[in-house]
Amino acid sequence: MSNELPARMEADARRAQIVSVASAHFAERGVAAASMSAIAREAGVTRALVYHYFAGKEALLGAVLEAEAHRLLVATQPAAHLSPAANVDRALDAYLDFFASSTGELRAFYAGHSPVEDAEALVEGNHERHLPWLIEASGRPDEPALRLALSGWLALVQTIAAGSVGHAALPRGEAKALCVRALEGLLGAPLSTASMAGPSAGGLSTGTPSEATPQASPAASTPSSQQGQA
Repeated sequence: MSNELPARMEADARRAQIVSVASAHFAERGVAAASMSAIAREAGVTRALVYHYFAGKEALLGAVLEAEAHRLLVATQPAAHLSPAANVDRALDAYLDFFASSTGELRAFYAGHSPVEDAEALVEGNHERHLPWLIEASGRPDEPALRLALSGWLALVQTIAAGSVGHAALPRGEAKALCVRALEGLLGAPLSTASMAGPSAGGLSTGTPSEATPQASPAASTPSSQQGQA
């Protein structure tokens, strides 16, 4: 038994290395142009070992998307020492960074329309993990109608991200401000700029308009995905 755990850890590390290298190759060359042999060579393993872990390129892409979903979720989680407004700003920056640096199937994944099996479930899973702290921002009970509205906002962020890159790109500041205005309009109040670590900490607590500071205004500050899965 004592020898099984190190062996398992070594296997997990090899698999993670292959996924990491494949992610870079898919982002740079696209899935169709990426070579399994080149991925194996850069990962320092044999091509046969890549196929030992992954039945084919589509299976490897699925593993890459799963890893990307986790990275995005971690990057967009709120931090207790930041205010709700700052957390939204941070999350939006992280999601837009992920989206802007992606290409091909990875960008399709961040945009929420990847053809890869289970990709939609990964996106929805990230959204489900973001909903609790968005719900706390509303100050309302966790009800189906609110969840539906906030899920719609997360989908809007995907659409805005798609418009923030490419030929007719929106400037980053405008894209974030548009997302924030939509969220604050849905919640009916500006996002709080008080630290989440304070007495009323928890999620994305909102303040009433009278409690809001000038920094809470999207025009002055564009609060922050995943990243969710944005």
